[in-house]
Amino acid sequence: MDKYDEGYVKEAEREIEEIRAAALKKAQKTHPEIRYVYDRRSFDDYCEKTWDYPGKWYVSFRLPQGYETKEELIDALAEETVRHFKQNGAECTSARKRAENTVIV
Repeated sequence: MDKYDEGYVKEAEREIEEIRAAALKKAQKTHPEIRYVYDRRSFDDYCEKTWDYPGKWYVSFRLPQGYETKEELIDALAEETVRHFKQNGAECTSARKRAENTVIV
């Protein structure tokens, strides 16, 4: 199993969470019912790994391929989240409402 410097991993995770929180806030401006960000990227898409002394992998945050700025990534995540919610959220909401209105006798 690879050894990672935990401090660097936590820093990268913090950066990712800040981006996702900003995207959620942006998506909630138009759809306040959205509760999570839809992000199909993995942790590895946000990180660059470097093997260095004393025999550990060091992880540093980087923007996923195709994005020049954090703002561009935040906008893309917010758009993907809203699109995902519109495609899947309406079905979940209507199914939940049907279940709430069902009475078992």
